[in-house]
Amino acid sequence: MPRITLEFPESVDKILKELAAQNHTSKVDVIRRALGLYNYVHKEVKEKDLKLAVADEDDKILKEIVLDP
Repeated sequence: MPRITLEFPESVDKILKELAAQNHTSKVDVIRRALGLYNYVHKEVKEKDLKLAVADEDDKILKEIVLDP
């Protein structure tokens, strides 16, 4: 498996640690999941010219997430 070395500021490392702890996983797994989500969004939203939104249980759009080209 290829290895990659990343350097993050302390603030990002803190976020990674918190997410890993909340999900009972590792920082590496958090990064893997984030890349998977980014890949999905890129393919489904950007390539098909769709919108990404956060909606409540009544499908009311609370936030629309805009992706740069």
